[in-house]
Amino acid sequence: MNNRFRNLVYGLAFAIMVGFILWIGRPIFIPVISGVISVYVLSTAATSLGKVPVVGALIPLWLRHIAALLVFIFLGFLLVLLFAENIQRVIALAPQYQETLLGFAGDIAKMLDIDDEPSWGTIRNLILGEIDLQRLISTTVTSVSVLGGQVFVVFLYASFLLAERLHFSRKIVIAATTPKDAKRIMEVVSNVNERIGNYLTVKTLVNVLLGLISYICMRLIGVDFAGFFAVLIGVLNYIPYVGSMVGVAFPVLLTAAQFGSLEKIIIVLVSLTASQMFMGGVVEPRLLGRSMNLSPFVVLISLTVWYALWGIGGAILAVPMTSVVVIILAEFQPTRPIAILLSQDGRIADSGEVTEKAAA
Repeated sequence: MNNRFRNLVYGLAFAIMVGFILWIGRPIFIPVISGVISVYVLSTAATSLGKVPVVGALIPLWLRHIAALLVFIFLGFLLVLLFAENIQRVIALAPQYQETLLGFAGDIAKMLDIDDEPSWGTIRNLILGEIDLQRLISTTVTSVSVLGGQVFVVFLYASFLLAERLHFSRKIVIAATTPKDAKRIMEVVSNVNERIGNYLTVKTLVNVLLGLISYICMRLIGVDFAGFFAVLIGVLNYIPYVGSMVGVAFPVLLTAAQFGSLEKIIIVLVSLTASQMFMGGVVEPRLLGRSMNLSPFVVLISLTVWYALWGIGGAILAVPMTSVVVIILAEFQPTRPIAILLSQDGRIADSGEVTEKAAA
């Protein structure tokens, strides 16, 4: 009993220490982990291109990796430019949006028969009238410049990690004490690579499709900055549960500020929500299946924990990071029960079983 209590205290102290280090070192860890995650997507994309008969025969793997990296860099800088350009346009239209939003709030007040109440004027002046949208949006310009710097660092890490990946297997064999240990480590790494790579690649494809569908819906309705919000919806959809709701909320709020029409707001809300439900409830489960095998409650808790440690970046990385932890815990007999509890259905295969199934 004393040994169990002592181990529990040691484990709790270790968890607190690791959490504190992760929180303190988030400016360093987030770009590094983002670079690692990017390498997973790039490697899976390059490998998938090799399965195309013409591409696989003519283009070697290293050249496919370079091509995927160049496309990734181009899309990243395009994303930063898109954010910067649209923020400037929103700043210019902010006063007009604010007037429309105040008028819409007044119409809602008339519908509720509270327009003549003295309290309504006070509430409007205190809450809506004092909001300076132009100043609020202007403060995000600095954030965009910071985002651009972080994207550059992620690209730099991803480039070096791709080069290191070619020699990683050989270094593992040299570093391991015995060939058996080297084989087991490589099996664990292969398991992590396969599951995380497949998840991120499929999730990225789903998010691109969701962004395209959302763009078409907003474009048909006439919502301003449809391309910007489509990209934002796709990025936020990496965050489980919460990301889809936040992604829909932004264009709905802009619709209220742009049109001041309850009918337009309902149309945008229904169309974007239906797109989220279709992609998240029909398409994504068919493509992903149960590849991550994480309990929904565990995903929600991990989302909260990683967001508390690393903010939005931690929320986006919550599922891949938690899945890696579960895979590693499943490889050791003392921690295997913890991995079973964190899984969705309790079925945890170690790396040896995964390798045997792949060979079969």
